[in-house]
Amino acid sequence: MKVESMINGRADRGGRTFHDAFVALAAAATLFLAPAAARAADPGGPGPVGKSPAVTLESIPGTTAKRVILSAKAGERLGIETGRVGEEPVVLKQMVSGLVIPPLGKQPKPSSGVFGGIGRVAGASAPKLTAVGFGGFRSVAATSGPQSVASAVPVPQPVAPRATSPAAGDVWVLVTLSPAEWDRLAKDKPGRLLPLATRDKLKSELWAKPSGMAPLEDMKRSMLSLYYVVPGKDHGLTIHNRLRVELQLSGSNEKKKVVPYGAVYYDAKGDAWVYVNTKPLAFERRRVDVERVEGDLAFLSDGPPVGTPVVTVGAALLYGTEIFGK
Repeated sequence: MKVESMINGRADRGGRTFHDAFVALAAAATLFLAPAAARAADPGGPGPVGKSPAVTLESIPGTTAKRVILSAKAGERLGIETGRVGEEPVVLKQMVSGLVIPPLGKQPKPSSGVFGGIGRVAGASAPKLTAVGFGGFRSVAATSGPQSVASAVPVPQPVAPRATSPAAGDVWVLVTLSPAEWDRLAKDKPGRLLPLATRDKLKSELWAKPSGMAPLEDMKRSMLSLYYVVPGKDHGLTIHNRLRVELQLSGSNEKKKVVPYGAVYYDAKGDAWVYVNTKPLAFERRRVDVERVEGDLAFLSDGPPVGTPVVTVGAALLYGTEIFGK
């Protein structure tokens, strides 16, 4: 009897222990499943504590992109900032190498050879030159259009002494362009002079105006020699020094769509996109074509209309949210 009582006692205690554990487990499961059950009963409504899903993705007809809709808290967490598509005039530029030379009318006479690679007939004065040349060749200058070198005659080129002090008067700047570059050039616009990266900065901003001479063509190299004039005495330029010349191209000042460069997102294929803010906390990915980037602005040849709100901070985060759904 004692043994049986002990066995029954263990069985009774074991049964109560198992029953208590089962009740605790069931209670925990009920608490865990309650929010899921509430969402299943009302998928579009708020959860039991008033929270909406952080991200909702919607299909957009005609595109594989998804509309990303964020909750207020998700938008705040991602730090999304927006701006608008603007419009700015574009100044098209090209950087070329330039060589500071004396005015062509002051070049040395043929008896002393060619100075700086440029020869002329004695007694000629710029810009009414009868025979000028570049790169060791001579040709007749014209009043308009590039002049070909019909009969190239090599000219001796002794080494000229290098100037070490700034010129005291007007200087010219020689640049070399291809025929295609000449066609794109804004021929009536001045060129901005900039020092080489390894040289000291210029004393002030300098501009060189077109000389009015027709470009000279070197048939051997299929290049054109073009001359610009820097007037005055305080330019600080030294003969035979090289510098950079920023030339304006035709078509400048045409207005283009612009967005902050931070608004542009490039995918793995290299395609450029922006996120358009269609309504509060709703964003759609739109394709754009970036024509050029200047500073912190991206100029678009194709994109959303001017005034369209676009995401300027957080575009990459929105792309990750769209692709991974979180």
